[in-house]
Amino acid sequence: MEIRPLEDLRTADNLSLAFNPYGLGGRMKPEDAAEFQQRQIADCDLAAGVATGTRDSFERLRTVFAYGVLCHDIYTMVADQALLIYEQALRDRFMEWCAGTITFRVPNSPDVSHTVSSYEDVKKRADAMRGRRAKLVVATHAIEFNGMLYGLRLWARAAGLLRGRRSRAIEDALAKLRNYVAHPSGHHVDTPVEAAGTVRDLAELINQLWGQATPGGRLYPAPLRREIAVLSWNGSGRARMEPADALTATDHVDGHEDDEYQHVVVRAIPFVPGSRWDDAHWAEFDTLYETTRFPMDYLWGPGTREQARTWLEKERPEGDSVDFIDRVFLVQDHGRLLPPMRPAVAAGLPDNERAGVWHAVRADFPDDAFAHVRGSGDRSAGHTRRPGDCAACSAEVLGCGSYDETLRAAAAALGPIQAVRPPSVRLPVSVFWPDRP
Repeated sequence: MEIRPLEDLRTADNLSLAFNPYGLGGRMKPEDAAEFQQRQIADCDLAAGVATGTRDSFERLRTVFAYGVLCHDIYTMVADQALLIYEQALRDRFMEWCAGTITFRVPNSPDVSHTVSSYEDVKKRADAMRGRRAKLVVATHAIEFNGMLYGLRLWARAAGLLRGRRSRAIEDALAKLRNYVAHPSGHHVDTPVEAAGTVRDLAELINQLWGQATPGGRLYPAPLRREIAVLSWNGSGRARMEPADALTATDHVDGHEDDEYQHVVVRAIPFVPGSRWDDAHWAEFDTLYETTRFPMDYLWGPGTREQARTWLEKERPEGDSVDFIDRVFLVQDHGRLLPPMRPAVAAGLPDNERAGVWHAVRADFPDDAFAHVRGSGDRSAGHTRRPGDCAACSAEVLGCGSYDETLRAAAAALGPIQAVRPPSVRLPVSVFWPDRP
């Protein structure tokens, strides 16, 4: 080993300086690079209730990350250690959840409970019970549990601590990367971008385990704010979306042109070009089907601009927040596959519109649910047909069969469903969902 003088250890690594806000290219000044890199994870604060052991390990990561400007290899070390803390967080949260007692369900025998004071106790009990084909009792479920990362992930999902259908695939990827780090078979190098991304994902996962979603998060996002908006369209296929207060503007469009438009008032996530939460499907709005990417609620219309303004001034509806992940959709296959529908809307359908085979699917987005049902028709595609998580996509099957059977499956997941019968209103031009009845 070469013994380097202190002055060399204080010198910035040229490779680290190559990563700047615009990507690779050029070099930042050391002082600017140090500030820039620290800002990449500066907002990754943990929730107040996170276990001390997990919190200390995470904060140690953030401290060491800052020194990556002096030694580029530190970013690889940080990314690797973050993957190991993934399992530590699950263990710490498990110990809080079980509160000193774990219960196993044994075939043809009464449930067996054990007192545990550490996670090592948990692993020993899990190993001993595996020979009896026992399963861990989690609320109303009994799951396979080996005490390792795989079992912890099953437990966190069964306990409702981790959520989202798409995040499940990322959890799978994190688990595989963690196993690679724990049992390396080659050499790898992480960049500051990759290391910061892994730290941010870890922060989201830890906070979600302790019940706190992440505003603007990638894995476990917090509910999104919806505002009152107006959708308008004319006979030539032009459509627009504008905030409700734009209706008071007199110079928005000349009166003759506006007479050609129909207007609908909705509650929707604001359209912000370039945002992660852009809804590219907003112009697909349909009161009967879930054809927009994020939940959009019908409030009034259609009618003229003046009628919409009068209704808004009288009713003064307000915005709200909506959780868009882990939604339940019903998909009807009656000669052709129809777009997903909210269970409440399906519950209000007249008898003559309930025919065919129905599918109850939990997904984050309606197109995920639709793609699963369409793909499940091809047995070679690997989509799950029985209730449970699909191995081929980001969906969970809740049920399949007749209208009544599928609606019961949705109610089992959501609780009692209150039927609604909205008027049939849609924007006429559809790019993403052209095959609507």
